[in-house]
Order: sequence, then structure tokens, then C-alpha cells
Amino acid sequence: MTSGRIMHGRRVRRLAARTLPRPVAERVREVRRRRRQEAAAARREQRAAERRAELLGSDPQVRVVAAGSWEGPGRVVEDFTTDQAREHNLRLVADVLDAEGVGYFLVRGHSARRCVLGVHLRDRPTVFRAMRARHDLSAVWAVKPGPGGSAAVACAYVDGGLDSGIKSSMVVRFAEPLVSGSGRVVGGLEFGCDVEFWQDADDLLAKESGRRRLDELRSQTPHRALSGALVAPRTNRVSDVVPRSAQQPAVACVGGREVPTFQPFTWTLTEDVSFPVDVVYTWVDGADPTHAARRALYSGEAPVGLGANASRYASHDELRYSLRSLHMYAPFVRHVYVVTDDQVPWWLDAGAEGITVVDHRDIFADPCALPTFNSHAIEARLHHIPGLSEHYLYLNDDVFLGRMRRAEDFFHANGIAQVPFSSAQFGIGDTVEGEVAPNSAGKNVRALFQSDFGRGITHKFKHAPHPQIRSVMTELEERYAEVVDRTTRTRFRSTADVAMAGTMHHHYALFTGRAVSAQIRMRYVNISSADAVRRLEQLGASTSVDSFCLNDVDTPEGSREEVQAMVGRFLEERFPFPSPWERRPV
Repeated sequence: MTSGRIMHGRRVRRLAARTLPRPVAERVREVRRRRRQEAAAARREQRAAERRAELLGSDPQVRVVAAGSWEGPGRVVEDFTTDQAREHNLRLVADVLDAEGVGYFLVRGHSARRCVLGVHLRDRPTVFRAMRARHDLSAVWAVKPGPGGSAAVACAYVDGGLDSGIKSSMVVRFAEPLVSGSGRVVGGLEFGCDVEFWQDADDLLAKESGRRRLDELRSQTPHRALSGALVAPRTNRVSDVVPRSAQQPAVACVGGREVPTFQPFTWTLTEDVSFPVDVVYTWVDGADPTHAARRALYSGEAPVGLGANASRYASHDELRYSLRSLHMYAPFVRHVYVVTDDQVPWWLDAGAEGITVVDHRDIFADPCALPTFNSHAIEARLHHIPGLSEHYLYLNDDVFLGRMRRAEDFFHANGIAQVPFSSAQFGIGDTVEGEVAPNSAGKNVRALFQSDFGRGITHKFKHAPHPQIRSVMTELEERYAEVVDRTTRTRFRSTADVAMAGTMHHHYALFTGRAVSAQIRMRYVNISSADAVRRLEQLGASTSVDSFCLNDVDTPEGSREEVQAMVGRFLEERFPFPSPWERRPV
């Protein structure tokens, strides 16, 4: 009976196609085509729902997450760095290709967030079949990247629910979203492994569409040199065409894995930063009784104004979470130095590899200048840290990275620093007793530089990581010895200080050709303000912030515990994974 109805329906459609006017028949065909597409989409959605239920029931480490406008499975992890996410997704693909005997090579893509593998176009069906077989019941996604390689224009799981747009794509990204225990996506689709399907230039020359593609690349490789070449489906950092003569096998190391590639893809490129970059923090715990007693002993030297208030020395455990952000998002950092006043945070493993606690006594030449409670004085001596690299980042402990950063975001390959100018100004006129320290310090630096460079500086710098050049600091210390020495001997912030690590270093480097102005996406939250909760909620939902600062300007004594709890909840949610520099529970 069913077969008879099908045959009858076909006869009716054929008769309609012969008897109906052409426009009507075309509309009928369009309606039928749309209905078939909708039915196919409904079947895919049904399969996805069934698979999701099966997956969630079989693997406790998988949960449903949102990746942009897409919703699907992600894997809960107990640790996370951007390098780990990139290497994890590389393994998802490379292990399958190795098992199938599919040849591939590492390509120098435009983004440091992900690996790119080149595979021959003839192996595309094998790639999809093998990925489906290996990851049939997993949280692996297949993504068709949009323009620029980041936006997903089509997503699906690799269990057979892929639409034709993905299966026919010349670039497909495979990724398993990584999730914290609270459900926050920490490693999204942007860290996936891209598979590019490369073609033989000889095959492209035989096709009209292929010749058009090769004409686009003629500036790189003349047609006469294309025989035996491989052609990429999109641009990369080295070349879209790899001639036969350049197909020299090489090995690149990604994490602990050796990945096959071609020799040109191993080059250190013009814009790559190849010098070491360290990080320096300054930290103090004002609640420490010993430190508080010393501060009280010298309190008669403290000026009027915010430079001496208790909030300047309060610790909300920010350093712990700032180090976590550094571990998660800054894989380029060589070594971390934490400068303290005879203090070590209780949670910090001072003997851990990659970190050194530096006491003020180690960097101040004159012991009579100690103890000091003046951040300007401490900043003026940071370049005396033994073993510190020529290029380093200076962070206050209340500054955090918000997403993956590269050394190239802070320095150019020739060593020039990229300094974060702010739109805020420190005003004109003389210094005023009691004004905020950045304003008075900026005015003092301006007086020096107006005389030496004929420039009137006006702008502050953002509460962000500050790129520093050690030799610039040394020059400043020698050229402006009197004012720098006076600053280092002032125990509390003073209107006579200069801000050597910020305003002074950045402008001097700019005037002497060793710095340029740079843009950075940052957020500033005064945690003592009435709208702090709302601003923290907005910050927690953002994925486009490079760094942020949680500054305690002047929290009232009666609100300290409440503010500390608010900040602690936010930071634990945002950075839940301990860094390697923390003591592990016994």
C-alpha cells in the first residue's frame, strides 16, 4: 500500500510538471525542495538531541554549553591554559590522521590560538569518515570558519549530522569546547584545530576555476614554477603556494608533540618576538601586623591624601588570581618576579620553578631608604632585580589578563615597547597638596621633559600590563639622578615624586624611538564604588577584554569584608584553576 502511494505521488508530480504553467511548476518544485530541506534539518536536530542525551548520560565530564550562538556539548577540565587547549584540539585531529595514514603538515596560520594542518583535498572524505568513527560519542564539534577564521558560519557534531556546507568546505575546524566546573567556557571553538584541504597546482591548472585561483597567487609564484606545487585554500603567514623545491620535510614541536611540516613553516618570521619577556609584580599585605606596625611607626612622614590610606595596602588575594590569569593566557612569559617587603603570600610556593620572590633589600642600594611604603619608590628600583630580562612587563597585583596575549601584543620584534596610553589627563598647573599621585607625578615628569624635549605631556596610562625596557630605566636613573633618588628615599607617596615605571619610562622611550602608543581593550572597576557589582557582572560576561583592573580606591572600614567576599567570588569564578606557583593542599 505504501509503495503504491509513492508511485502514485510520483505520477502526479510528473503530470503536474507537464501540465502546469512553468512559473507555477517552478514554485511547486521550490516548495518541495524547501520542505525536503526542512525535513532533513529536523532529522539532524532530532539526531543531535538523541545523541546529546546519550552523551550526557554516558560521560559525567560532558555538559551542554553555549559557544556563541551555538549550543552543544563541552568537556569539563580541571586545569586550563591556552596552550593546553590548542594542543588538546591538535591531538583530536592528528591522532586520527596518524591512525588512518593520512599525510598532513603544520601550517603557520594567522592566529596563535589554534593549530592549522594542511591535508590534500583527495583525503577530505577520509578525514570526515575517520573523525566521525573516532569521535562518534564525544563533545567534538566541526566548524566551518567564517571570514578571518574566527566566526563559525556552520557548526555540528562529528557524529554524522554534518550538513553539506561543512562537508564541502575547504577549511574545517575541529574543536572540543573546554569548560570549568561552574560551566564557564574557558576554551571555546577559537582554539580548535583547523584542517585546510590543499590542492595540486597541476590539477588547478586544468580547471578554469583553478586557473582563476592561481592567477590570484601569481605575485607569489609564476605559473611556470607551479608544476608539483601545493596550493592552499586561504592565506597563511608564510605562503599560499609551496613549490616542489620548498617541500622540504621538517618537524615542528607543539607542546610535547612533534608535528610534520615543511621547512619554510618553521622560520622565525619578521614580526615574531624571539627575545625573553619576564613579568614583575609588586605586592603588599597591609593586614600583616608586622607591616602595619612599621607603617604606623613612620606614619608621621605620610602626606595628606589618598597616597596614605589603608586601601592602598589592602590585599584581596588579587595576586593569586592575577598569577592564575598569567598562567592561563600568557604562555610566552619566561619568569615571574614578585617584589615584596619581607612578606610571602601564604598560598605562594616560593620554591616553584619559574617564580622568584624579591625582597626590597635585594633592589634598594641604600638600606636607609627602607622600609618604604611608596609604590613610586619601589617602581624606580625594579630594573635592579638580578637576572631580570631586558624586556619585561610590570603589573600591579590588581591587574588581570582577560584573554590570550602574545609577546607581540606588548613589544615589536625589534624591541620597541607598545605602551597603553589612556584618554585620562593629569591636568595643567602646579602640583596641589593632596591631589592624587598620578596627577602630581605626571606634572613633575612634564616639567623635566618640557625642558629636555620641548614636549608638553598630558595623558596618563591605563591600569594594564606595562611593557618595560630595562636599559631605558637605567638611562632615566642616570640622566635624572636627583629626582629619581629623591623619589626612592620618600617613604610614602609625595607630590614631589616621579612615576618612573609609567609616565617617565613610557614618554622617554617614546621620545627616544623605543616605544609607540598602542591600543588595549581594558576595563577598570573601582571595587569600592556603588556600581561595582553591576560592573563585575558585565566584566564576567565579556569575552573581548584584553585585561582588567580591580582597584580598591577607598573602601570604608565597615565594608571591607563584604567587598572582599564580592571580589573573591568573582575572581574564583573567572580564574578557577590553580597556577603552578600555588601550594597544593596536603
